[in-house]
Amino acid sequence: MHATDFCLTVRAAEFDEFVAGFFLPSRSPRHAPSFSHGRRIMTAATELPQILVIDDEMGPRESLRMLLKPNYQVRTADCVETGLKLLKEKNPDTIVMDIRMPGMSGIEGLRQIRQIDPHLSVIMLTGFGALETAKEALRLGANDYISKPFDAHEMQQVIDRNVERTRAHRTTETASAEIKELNNRLLQQLAQKERLAALGQASAEFVHDLGNPLTIVWGYVQLLARRLDKSEEDENASSVKELKIIEQHVRTCRELLTMWQGYGNVEASPPKPVSISSTLREILKGLDSTAQQKGVVFRVSICDDPCVLMGDSVQLNRAIQNVIINAIQACPDKSGIVSVTCEQKDFYVDLRVEDNGAGIPAAQLPRIFDPYFTTKQARNGTGLGLYITKKVVEDHNGSIKVDSLLDLDDTEVVSPNYL
Repeated sequence: MHATDFCLTVRAAEFDEFVAGFFLPSRSPRHAPSFSHGRRIMTAATELPQILVIDDEMGPRESLRMLLKPNYQVRTADCVETGLKLLKEKNPDTIVMDIRMPGMSGIEGLRQIRQIDPHLSVIMLTGFGALETAKEALRLGANDYISKPFDAHEMQQVIDRNVERTRAHRTTETASAEIKELNNRLLQQLAQKERLAALGQASAEFVHDLGNPLTIVWGYVQLLARRLDKSEEDENASSVKELKIIEQHVRTCRELLTMWQGYGNVEASPPKPVSISSTLREILKGLDSTAQQKGVVFRVSICDDPCVLMGDSVQLNRAIQNVIINAIQACPDKSGIVSVTCEQKDFYVDLRVEDNGAGIPAAQLPRIFDPYFTTKQARNGTGLGLYITKKVVEDHNGSIKVDSLLDLDDTEVVSPNYL
C-alpha cells in the first residue's frame, strides 16, 4: 500500500499549553442570516420572525401590519398594557412602539420591557416635535426610533437589522447557558469515574485537549458580544460567520467528550484519508480570534495539493493545533508573528510553524517532550502540549525533533501514515 509521509516543522519559543475553563454548547447555535428588503429571515424551524406593534392609532398600526406581513408574523396592540401581555406570551423578535399613547406611555412601556427582556430590540415611533422624547427613549435603552409618517423602505431596513440583533443576542445567551450545562455535566461525569486515579494521565490529556477548542470558542464569544452592542448590519454579518466557527468547535468538544466516555473500552479508529491542507486551514480559521486578542499576525503559505495522509483526523488535528497555539502563546503581545507553511514533498508533507518568541534555553530542550514539563506558570500551562503532539506523531509512525536558540526556535516532526 502506498504511504505518504507527514513532516511537521514547528518553530516556537515555548511549547506549553493554556487550558481554558469554558465548555461548549451541545447543539448548533440558532441564528438569523443577514438579508435585504423583501427577503425572509427563517429560523431552523422555518418560522417567520415575530414583530409586535404597539400603537393606539389604528392607521399606523394597520399600515405596519400590512407592510410587514409578507416577511414576519405581526401582532398588534392598541395600548402598552396589552402589548406587555403579548410580549410575555409570544416572545417577539422586535417591538415597534409609539412613544405617546393614552394611559401608559411608550417611555414607561420601554422601562417595563427592559425589565422583562434586556436584549429585545425596541423601535420607537415619534410624531412631529418629539425629538427630545425620542432621545430620552434611546437613553433608556431603545435601539432605534423612526418619525411618523415613516418611509416603508427605511422601516423595513430598520426592522431587519433589529431582528438580527435580537436573535444574535439570544444565540449568545443560549450558548452561555449550554456552556454552563456542559460544564456541570462534565463535572458530574468526572465525579462518577471511580477509575480516575488510575486514569490520571488520560484525564489530564483530555482536559488539555478540551481547552484548545474552548479557548477558540471563548475568543469568538467575546468578539461577538462586543460587535452585537454596536448593532450594525456589517457587524452582524461577521457575527454569523463567527457563530459557524463556534458551531464547528462545539462538535470538536463533543467528539472529545465521546472519546473520554469510552476511554479504555474501544479500539483505535481505523485510519482514514485526512487532508492536512484542509485541516490546517480550519485550525488557522478557528484560531484567528485567539491570535487577534494577543496581537499576533498569521503569515500563511499552504500549497494547492490536499496533502492527504491516512490516519486519525481528530488526533492529527489536536497535534497540529497544539503546536500553533503554543506558537501564539510564545509570541510577544501586540507584535507577534506566526508563520505557517505546508508543502507536499516526494512522499511526505512538510508543515512548518515559526514564531518570533523569546526562545527556549538550551538546558530545557531535552525535557520539552516530557509530560508535565512546562516553562510557564502553573495556571498558564499543563506541560502536556508537546508530549501529546509527540505521542500522536509516533502513533502515526513518525518522529519529532526541536531545535531552538534564544530568539530562534525550530521544531521538526516527521510522521508517515500507513493503512
